[in-house]
Amino acid sequence: MGILQAVAFTAAEAEAEDSGIGPGLYGFLVLIFLVVALFLLYRSLRKQIRRVDFDAEGASDAERMREHQEPPDR
Repeated sequence: MGILQAVAFTAAEAEAEDSGIGPGLYGFLVLIFLVVALFLLYRSLRKQIRRVDFDAEGASDAERMREHQEPPDR
């Protein structure tokens, strides 16, 4: 084995060792915050979609408004 190969092998081993650097507590807290935020957004979106007035017959807005016109004042 040449000297350059030995140096490269030793450097690769040193990088492979656990250096103790990781996401840590802050990374975990950010992940939990994102999961909770996505869950709340999902619930809100479902509530808003339930409120949508869907017309299965495909009537236009003008046709639907003709049915709901108020009678004229006398």
